[in-house]
Amino acid sequence: MFENDLIELDAAGTLAAAEANEHTLITAETRRLAIAAHWADLHPGDAVPKSRLPGMQRPVRLGGDGTPTIGDFAPAELGCVLRLSDGSASRLIADALDLRHRLRLVWAAAQAGQVPAYQARHIARATRHLSLEQAGFVDHQVASCLGKVSWGRLHTLLEAAIIQADPTGAEQLAAAAAQERFVRLGRSNEHGLKLIIARATAGDAIWFKATIDRIADILAKQGDADPVEIRRSTAIGILAQPAHALQLLCEHQDDNNWDGPEEPADVDQELAADQIERELDQITMSDDTTHRSLQISPPPFHPERARPRAVVYVHLAAEAFAAGTGIARVENVGPVLLGRLQTLLGEHCTINLKPVMDLPAGYIPVDSYEIPVSLREQILLRNPADVFPYAAAVSRCIDVDHTIPYRSPDDGGPPGQTRIGNLGPHIRRNHRLKTHGGWQVRQPEPGTWLWRSPHSWIYLVNARGTHPVGDTAFAETIWRAAENPTPAMAN
Repeated sequence: MFENDLIELDAAGTLAAAEANEHTLITAETRRLAIAAHWADLHPGDAVPKSRLPGMQRPVRLGGDGTPTIGDFAPAELGCVLRLSDGSASRLIADALDLRHRLRLVWAAAQAGQVPAYQARHIARATRHLSLEQAGFVDHQVASCLGKVSWGRLHTLLEAAIIQADPTGAEQLAAAAAQERFVRLGRSNEHGLKLIIARATAGDAIWFKATIDRIADILAKQGDADPVEIRRSTAIGILAQPAHALQLLCEHQDDNNWDGPEEPADVDQELAADQIERELDQITMSDDTTHRSLQISPPPFHPERARPRAVVYVHLAAEAFAAGTGIARVENVGPVLLGRLQTLLGEHCTINLKPVMDLPAGYIPVDSYEIPVSLREQILLRNPADVFPYAAAVSRCIDVDHTIPYRSPDDGGPPGQTRIGNLGPHIRRNHRLKTHGGWQVRQPEPGTWLWRSPHSWIYLVNARGTHPVGDTAFAETIWRAAENPTPAMAN
C-alpha cells in the first residue's frame, strides 16, 4: 500500500517525500504530546475529592516543580487508546506537562516542527529534578540550538546547561555517581575469552588507556605483529603482572617518541628517583621459581620518564578562569564543574600549559598540501566538530580537508591554498562523501560552509549548527553567491 505511491518517484521526488514525511511525523508526535497535556487538563488533581477511602483515586504530580497535579487513574485510559502501558502513558503526560509549563521555548520549537518529540521529551526528563526557575534557565540555554545540531551535540549542551543551572545538585550527583564505580568480569566464552567491565573516574580511565596504549606500542617495537586492538588486550595481561609491566616501561623509557614531560624535574623529584634506583639495585631474588608477577628486576629508571602521556584538552572561558567557578569543557569527557577538574586530572598529574591561541587573528597561509601541526590545532580549536550537515563527531582524530581541492603550484595552483578559510574538519566517511559521493562544499567565509547534496539540496553549516536552506531557486542563488567570496571573507 505505502510503496505503490513511491514507485514512480525519482531521486528528487523521493527526497521531497522524505522531508514531507518527516514533517508529518514530527507534527503527529508533537500533537500526541499536546493531546496528553489536554487529557491532564480534563482530569485535574484539584477535582479529586479530598475525602476518600484508601485505594481510591488521588492527586499526583507526574511532572516537575510548577506542573499541575492530575488524578492518578487518568493515564490508564489514555494509554489504552495509544497502545501504551499505564506507566508509559504517565511518562508521556509528565513530559507533556513539563514542556508546556517548565520548558516553554522547547515546547514552542516542538510545536513549530523544529525539534522531534523524542528530543523534547528527553530534555523534559533530564530537567525534571530541577526547580521551575532552574528549568527555565536550561530552556533558554538550549532553545536556540534545537534542530540545528546533531542529537549527540545537543545532549552535551544540555548536560552543561543543567550543571550550570544547579551546580550544587550536579556536585551531589557526581559524588553519588562516584560511589557506583566498579570492576567486574563477565562470563567466559567457549574460546577462553572473558569480558572486563569497569566504571571509573574519567581521569583514571584516561591514565589506564594511556598505559595500555604505551605497552601496546612497546610490543610493536619488540616485533609483535598483531593488530593494535589485540596488542592492547595483551597489554592488560601484562599490567596484571606489575613487575613485567614496570620492566617494559623502564626498558623503553628513553624511546625518542616517548620522552616524558618537556620541563625538567625539580631537585626533590631527582633525589626521590635516585633513592628508588638504589633500593631496586639492592633487591635480589632468592628463588628462581618465584612467579614472575612477584619478580622485580627492572633496570634503573626515572619514574617521570616511564610514566605514559595522556593529553587532556580543557576549554575554559576567561570569566570562569578568573572567578574560579563555572563550567569547563573537557574534550572526550564533556562539561565538568571547574571544581571537579582536580578529580578528573588526578593528584599525580604533571600539567603542561600551552599558550592560548589568538583564534580570530588567523594564520599565515602556506603553499604546501601538508597542513602544519599548529594550523591543524587552530582549525580544531575553532571548529572541534565535523562540519558536514548534522554530523555528530567531535574529535581530534579527524581529517582536515581542503574545501577547494588542492592543486600543485607546478600545475598552476594558486599560492596560499592551505589556510583557515580553505580547510574544514570531517570524519573519513564524510570526507569520502565530499570527494566521491557527489556532495559539493563552499566556504564563503572562514567557519561557514555551504553544502550541496547530489540532488541539489543546500545546507548552511556554521558554529551554531546546520541550517537547511532547501532546493528552491533562492537556495540556488545563495549557492552561486558563495562561489566567489570576497578576498577578505575567504582568508
